[in-house]
Amino acid sequence: MHAIMLALSLMASTPSPSLPVVSPRLLVGEWQSEQGGTYHFRASGTYSWHGADEGWNGRWRLRYGHTLDLISEDEHNKAMHEFIVIERVVHETLYVRTKYQREVWLKQPGP
Repeated sequence: MHAIMLALSLMASTPSPSLPVVSPRLLVGEWQSEQGGTYHFRASGTYSWHGADEGWNGRWRLRYGHTLDLISEDEHNKAMHEFIVIERVVHETLYVRTKYQREVWLKQPGP
């Protein structure tokens, strides 16, 4: 029993990896999701997403340096928020977590 308590104590005291701090400038541009959609983040704070035969537009902002807040409107003009946590950044690749899954986004070359 003592060994179990010691193991739990060590796990609780082990620091978890911190989330990265991302610059909004890095996010501006086009990002291809491995799930098949493409996000376009503009410096003006607007974004668009399209995939297959659907798409939407809205505003974006970065919270806490690692959480994207995507704001769009539903059919009743009510603001809807989708939060995407950026868990890791490697060069111009984002490892993100949405409400439903983890994804990898690759930044596309600019014009």
